[in-house]
Amino acid sequence: MASSSPFHRAQKLTLLLALGLLAALVCAPPGVERSARAADNVVLAVFVTKDSSLKDLKMNDLRRIFTNADDSGFSGQRNVPFNHTAHSTDRVGFDQVVLHMSPDEVSRFWIDRKIRGLAGPPRAVDSLSQLLSLVSHTDGGISYARPGRIGSDVRVIRVNGKLPNEPGYPLEFSE
Repeated sequence: MASSSPFHRAQKLTLLLALGLLAALVCAPPGVERSARAADNVVLAVFVTKDSSLKDLKMNDLRRIFTNADDSGFSGQRNVPFNHTAHSTDRVGFDQVVLHMSPDEVSRFWIDRKIRGLAGPPRAVDSLSQLLSLVSHTDGGISYARPGRIGSDVRVIRVNGKLPNEPGYPLEFSE
């Protein structure tokens, strides 16, 4: 009578496995969750044509460029912003971080400007390769992309004194 039935052994094994998984979840280091969240963060680098005199922009200046609030060129040159397409992940993240607007708010913003006879939105470009090419061949061209996707035909600039790989860089959002 000391031996148990196969059913009872299966129940015990299932219970032990469940307890083991529960212990692994409870005892997992807190860094595991933080790492998973950090992996979802997207950093966007601002880039310009290689000949541009821009080296650093404040977030407010970047906002002014991408809302066409000042096309006279506070830096001494006229800026020509290029955007990603309206509902792309990078565009939505950029608009949230830089313009402090949701996609619906951005749409209403540009409609309001059009009604008032003001300058329209920056040109939206379908592909990253086209975006890079346009910025590299346009005097005053400026845009943004994930740092690992930017080629050598353009130059990444600082935002608020920081480059994308430096702590405190402001153009970061959760995907």
